[in-house]
Amino acid sequence: MLNSCSGLRAAIYLVSIEDDENNVLENEPYVRSFMETIIELYEDYTFKAYARTGIRAQFRRTRLMTHSYYAIINNKTCEYNTLSYYGTKIAFRSRGAWALDSNADRSSYILYLEDNNIWDVQEIFKEFRINVKKTAENIIKKMDSGVTYYFRDHIRDKPNVDNCNTALYETIVTEPRSTL
Repeated sequence: MLNSCSGLRAAIYLVSIEDDENNVLENEPYVRSFMETIIELYEDYTFKAYARTGIRAQFRRTRLMTHSYYAIINNKTCEYNTLSYYGTKIAFRSRGAWALDSNADRSSYILYLEDNNIWDVQEIFKEFRINVKKTAENIIKKMDSGVTYYFRDHIRDKPNVDNCNTALYETIVTEPRSTL
């Protein structure tokens, strides 16, 4: 796998997402279907947002190497999924796709819940309640927008591109927590 540039890129991709880059593209229709289900049953779900290191071997988040994702919790079953926007290739630019339950996101979330924070996971927007229905609607709109992936978009914002961080920030809808 490491004998060519494409093999090296594939290996780096596996280290960062731990999923096949083709699967991310092929599975995006399932993400849409899941978001449509959430829109219909939005009261049954809770969204939380997290930031973590870009790769498992990294010790601390940095401005450049920070990855953001959603944890989506089913309130009735307590089952959860993770969701984030990934580049579809290890390159500064690629098509990009939303990934449901990537191994890296799930691993970081599970370890975080077990108080083993080797991915330097931090809940973000925890002072707010995330509006599940509007956020899921925004994710579908983002899928339909033709936006592509740009690795450094959170540092140097460019039109019509996102990375995991800007995709989350541009789809999340927050509301003040009730003080009752």
